[in-house]
Amino acid sequence: MPFYFFAWIGAVASGLIVITAKLTSKHSISNPWLFNFLLVTVTLFFTIPFAIVFHAGIPRSWTPIFLAAVFSTLFNILWIFSTYSLDVSVLTPLFNFRGVFALLIGTAFLGERLTLQQLFFAVIILIAGIFTSMDEKFSLRSFFKRSIAIGLLTVFFLAINNAFIKVSLQKNTLWTNNFWIAIFNIFFLIPTVSLFQKDLKRLRIKQILPIGVMGIFSTITEFSANVAYGVNLGITSLIMNTPFSMILAFLFSIFAPKLLEKHSIKVYAIRFTATAVMIIAALKIVS
Repeated sequence: MPFYFFAWIGAVASGLIVITAKLTSKHSISNPWLFNFLLVTVTLFFTIPFAIVFHAGIPRSWTPIFLAAVFSTLFNILWIFSTYSLDVSVLTPLFNFRGVFALLIGTAFLGERLTLQQLFFAVIILIAGIFTSMDEKFSLRSFFKRSIAIGLLTVFFLAINNAFIKVSLQKNTLWTNNFWIAIFNIFFLIPTVSLFQKDLKRLRIKQILPIGVMGIFSTITEFSANVAYGVNLGITSLIMNTPFSMILAFLFSIFAPKLLEKHSIKVYAIRFTATAVMIIAALKIVS
């Protein structure tokens, strides 16, 4: 099969993860701490078989794995809380800031050079990002809210996590890295058990099933994306940046507005246009 076939599968599966998470937060699990713990547990469950198959072992370098796990845990927590508080069509575009944060981290700590062109496109992303949070009030103030700040912090922690993973992979294999990060993630969340302990008594299988589905979509995304990236980085990056979760959220707003989110066509037009600008600028930064 051609590489772009795998890229499209990965992009669609990635979008379905976001949609499933939002639906779960709205209609299935009301406690974000419980949702987070279950998701991390399921991630470990799906990681173990691959770790065994690809002979994951003891890391040669523990420090970058430990630090990657710290920021992975912080990312997971804030992503779940952002999922509860933000529309899919607002949260998804914020991930285009990852390129900006990665650029700043690389410049500050990894000795990478910041060019004027990269700085220009970073400013474009910032300006366009303000418009992705527009609602029916059409006020720029909609971007300067606590929930948006948490969403941006989510992306910032993801960028730091990616930086430490990059360092870790210089000495550790991919699945050794993935396995131990998943182990640390569970360990770090043990103190949060008291925040959802009472909810465990009311937990039902139907509430866990969507998280299992997210685990399946996550596995499909990782496998498909890795295959496609191994053949063509540029086109795969473009396909993987397609905001399928936003497209699906828009379709939900038309055919099932009570399930996910509902806004006017004008609001979605502004959000999609701003997102397209952010995607192009983000690709220019890394090209």
